[in-house]
Amino acid sequence: MSEMFAPAIGSVTKVNILAANRERVDNSLSIDSKISFRPFVNYLKEKLQDSSNTRSRIYNYLIERFEETPALLEPVTDAHLLEENQDLLDMLSTTLFPVVSEHEKNMFTMSVPYEFSIFNYSTPFRKLFVDETEEHFLLPDDATEEILKQAQCALLYEHILEKFYNIKLNEAPYLIYPVEDKTTGMKRYYKLRYDRRFIDIFLKGELPQIQDCGVCLNTLRILDMEKQLEKMPLDLFEVEGFGVWIAEDFTIQETLDSIKRVLLRHEACDTSIVNDLKENIQALVGFNNVEVGITPFLQLNNRFVLDETCTQHGILGKSWRSNDPASMATYQQCIEFFSEHPAPMPLSILDEKVVAVAPFTQILINAGIRSYIIIPIQNNDGLLGILELASPIPNQLDQEVMNRVEKVMPLLSLALLKNRDTFTNRIEKIIKEKFTALQPSVEWKFAEAAWEYMNKEQYKEAPVTGNVVFDNVYPLYGAIDIRNSSVERSRALQKDLLVHIQLIDETFEQLQTRFPLPLLEGLKFKNFNFQQAIEQGVTAEDEIRINEFFNNEVHTVLKHLKSSHPQMQDIINNYFYHVNDFCGFLYRNRNDYEISLNTINNAVLHTFQQQETIMQQSYPHYFEKYKTDGVEYTIYIGQSIAPHNPFNMLFLKNLQLFQLTSMAEIAQMIHTMQPTLPVPLQTTQLILIHSQPMSISFRRDERRFDVEGSYNIRYEIMKKRLDKVHICGTQERLTQPGKIAMVYSNPKEAEEYQEYILFLQNKKLLQPGIECLELEELQGVSGLKALRVNVNLEK
Repeated sequence: MSEMFAPAIGSVTKVNILAANRERVDNSLSIDSKISFRPFVNYLKEKLQDSSNTRSRIYNYLIERFEETPALLEPVTDAHLLEENQDLLDMLSTTLFPVVSEHEKNMFTMSVPYEFSIFNYSTPFRKLFVDETEEHFLLPDDATEEILKQAQCALLYEHILEKFYNIKLNEAPYLIYPVEDKTTGMKRYYKLRYDRRFIDIFLKGELPQIQDCGVCLNTLRILDMEKQLEKMPLDLFEVEGFGVWIAEDFTIQETLDSIKRVLLRHEACDTSIVNDLKENIQALVGFNNVEVGITPFLQLNNRFVLDETCTQHGILGKSWRSNDPASMATYQQCIEFFSEHPAPMPLSILDEKVVAVAPFTQILINAGIRSYIIIPIQNNDGLLGILELASPIPNQLDQEVMNRVEKVMPLLSLALLKNRDTFTNRIEKIIKEKFTALQPSVEWKFAEAAWEYMNKEQYKEAPVTGNVVFDNVYPLYGAIDIRNSSVERSRALQKDLLVHIQLIDETFEQLQTRFPLPLLEGLKFKNFNFQQAIEQGVTAEDEIRINEFFNNEVHTVLKHLKSSHPQMQDIINNYFYHVNDFCGFLYRNRNDYEISLNTINNAVLHTFQQQETIMQQSYPHYFEKYKTDGVEYTIYIGQSIAPHNPFNMLFLKNLQLFQLTSMAEIAQMIHTMQPTLPVPLQTTQLILIHSQPMSISFRRDERRFDVEGSYNIRYEIMKKRLDKVHICGTQERLTQPGKIAMVYSNPKEAEEYQEYILFLQNKKLLQPGIECLELEELQGVSGLKALRVNVNLEK
């Protein structure tokens, strides 16, 4: 009868019982566990009545053989007994894992019941889970003693509860092993599950009440393992038989689970997690020489845009640059091709024939790629991106690889959708921060209005007519203005126009030496008259007249001469070269002025941005900035802006002190910048104090907040007319470089700010002394006064 069996495992000369390393397992667990083959024999006897004649003969033969060796039906305490009956164990293994199964996939071992000790293992199992000296059963490297204890107890309690309490737990414990494939060098994952069909369990004492244990009878799970061990100690039971650990290649499922964890771990999906996705896909492919590329395609206003942070993770697109016309052309070519051919393309051999159909693949051949798979990823909205696999070996990437990768495509589609949403959120954030008045501190109010609109629209009710309004908010206005900005701009324009007129004069002189023309003399005379006028100053009207002279007369004549007199082309081309060189000497003074102006404004705005981030943490408020010839801003703070944050006047005082401090620090910063500016522009600092609360509403036409009510409009009028106000009875402007002017109408407001001034003078941020000034009457506004202090610019 024995010739009916083919051994499923290679013959060994000795049967060892290999225990796991004692440092890795909890030795405090007292499990009365013994090897016995009686449960297996009993299992076969139960199966006899439902088996075919052939199978029954096999089962009877095994039963007879085991019963001929009664010692194997009793608890085995001596490993030599297993060694002496190894042929019988081989037949047992063949029965469990038939010869028709693939030998290399027969990864199993018998084990001491519910212990991390094994014997009679298959050769494939040994290669993966036994150390090289065959002394220990290897456990997962990342499994802690606590994890192993939980798994061991869960396996045993699952058996106990089913047999003695008729409770089937909703748990199926198993171990996951990450193993490096020695052939490919890639990490693979194996799931080790436990088969307990050949284990009998016996009660040695009295069963405890299940209600007292750590088992939840609703979810059928052990919620408290320590309580379970205390109420139902393991020494109440004894187990006999043998378990079977069965290893299965779990790489595909583990890879999918890993990608799911990556996507769940990150609320947004930016390119920082693409590398994690690529590593998992490479593990799925199973070759370490295969390069993986993932390229998200992004759309803006229904057109595809090239984002280098995305394309750098691809294979085709890692060298594409958004400022390179050739890259952009190739990118658009790929978009069109993949949109027209959305099916996966496995190219087992990448050669010139493929290039003829898809020219953009030439770069792959040049890079030494000979086997290539590209899978466009799309949804109902169109193309989301592409997945690429590339290998230097022809035919390495085939349909089998495609089949493995297809399982991950739904998850990649989800990742690219999240990436698209992340891109959209980035765009919206920049719009809010840089281009609109909508800020996080007031965004909630717009959300409420939008929700109201949605409900009205859903139920076909009247449209929303209300506006976004914030009542009882306190305003803080400030302005950092460029001193005499219009004069400085006019001066720069005057210098550049004089240089331009000089260039025209020199050009006409050169032309007349080659071809005397009375018309040129007339233009030269008119040019001279403009020079005389400009030297006295330039008005807006002068600028218009001079530009008309340049464009309509000088340029027209020069263009005609260029076409009709080729010998003059070099002189005329030189003139137009300088006119069209907007970075050249004809525009030097205006450019220097603009550079200085923008440098100051950008430095001020950057300072505000940094300080604002800090101040928002104190109490949410609305901060509105405008860039003109300087920077103006208005801050609104109050309970209605942050209804869930209790408001106190201390928050207002804190913001007022911040405003005064920031003005002094900005004056110091600009003074320090003066030597580095092409034009040493100076700034003035103005604060308008207004202690009374007001209401503001969002103006849909201008997309900004504005005040409500006739009394509050007076505040807006003051803001617009204060920049050039004079001290009463003098021609001196209130705002002066190196000083901070604080305008008020209520004496109590002045008292509060005097305290702030004294504090900052003590910190050496302001110089000693306070000027108390009365201001001239403005149209529609009277009774204004001001405090003025000097900033300590040399600090």
